[in-house]
Amino acid sequence: MAKNKIERIDQEIAKTREKIAEQQEKLKALEAQKTEAENLEIVQMVRAVRMTPAQLNAMLSGGMMPGRDAVPAHPEQEDMAHEE
Repeated sequence: MAKNKIERIDQEIAKTREKIAEQQEKLKALEAQKTEAENLEIVQMVRAVRMTPAQLNAMLSGGMMPGRDAVPAHPEQEDMAHEE
């Protein structure tokens, strides 16, 4: 009887491990889909602003968006400079 119980527990462990492996594969696939969707969204945004590769590189290097005013890094510091 005890051996039968141990065998059932071993079978349940094997089933659980199999389900975990399936869920891990599903998680990997979903993460890959999310990354692909994010990349597609980024490409669409870049194309929407019609940037040249040089402009995109400048923006990613810390420059600003073409056609937009620069935004101060710390607006409260700029306010303090005007008060002095």
